[in-house]
Amino acid sequence: MNGIGISDLSRNFAMRELNTNLNVSLLRLSEEVVSGRSSDTTVRLNAQFSFLSQIESDLIQTEARSNALIEVALLADSQQTALGRLVDTADNIFGTLAVARTDAGTLGLETLATEARGLLDTMVSAINANAGGRYSFSGTQVDAPPLVSSDQLLAELATALSGATSVSDLRLAADDFFNLPGGGFETNVYQGAAQSLSPINIGNGETISLDMRADDPAIRDLLKSVVLIAVADDPSLSLPQDALRSMVLDQGDAVLNARSGIIDLRAQLGFSEERIDRSTTRLEAERSSLQLARNDLIGLDPFETASNLEAVRQQLETLYSVTARTQNLSLVNFL
Repeated sequence: MNGIGISDLSRNFAMRELNTNLNVSLLRLSEEVVSGRSSDTTVRLNAQFSFLSQIESDLIQTEARSNALIEVALLADSQQTALGRLVDTADNIFGTLAVARTDAGTLGLETLATEARGLLDTMVSAINANAGGRYSFSGTQVDAPPLVSSDQLLAELATALSGATSVSDLRLAADDFFNLPGGGFETNVYQGAAQSLSPINIGNGETISLDMRADDPAIRDLLKSVVLIAVADDPSLSLPQDALRSMVLDQGDAVLNARSGIIDLRAQLGFSEERIDRSTTRLEAERSSLQLARNDLIGLDPFETASNLEAVRQQLETLYSVTARTQNLSLVNFL
């Protein structure tokens, strides 16, 4: 019985089709090895996409909440850092005043005022620092620094103190400048908004308030104490040097009280930071759970996929070898 032969043209087409199929499989398996997921989710899920779509939607929301938490954490950290520098400033100025009290000849009025001006500049820089382009103590006006420069603050206060004829007048004028509604501080020094930031959603219906502003009473009190020391050597103040020095040394108690207020602000902020950390941890756990669920649906065993890839690669190499040997056949070689 005669056999049915396969023509060279048919064999060539068959080899080409096999080569194409193997290359397609090689490309598919390579992508799956890298991604760890099935490249044909329709087949994998039997065209049932509802659960996968829900997981993908939840992951997108989780990512958005994670980014929001990062911004909130950055804002809280910026405020905490600034308040820490204010506490350091209070410690420095109190230490200097303590030295001045124990030895009147060690630190003169000009030296005390000079150091206070340097510390005031540090305070204003700390309060005016921004995090991610947003100013932390400006309330809702996050695009503007909350305070004018330290030099401008001193100039504004000097104008307010210019009519003082006694230390009592000096203190009263400073109190009015910093504390009166619509006074010099609120009008010419504080540049932020009168409205604090709204409570921020941190997930699961929880909100936190990062509503500190540079016009907080504790911050004002510390600024006032340091500024009174900084202007004490101003020649425009026609007051006895002994009276001015006594006023400067008396600021020690005011600095301590203001420092206590700043510490309270840091403690309140610390509670908010703890809640942010808990929310971040909870969100990371939720994200991991969703990723595991997605992998259960469309994930692949990396070892099995790699083995399949290697098998296809070997088949392709064998095909190339067979093709080359076939193309080298000729009647002369056969005879």
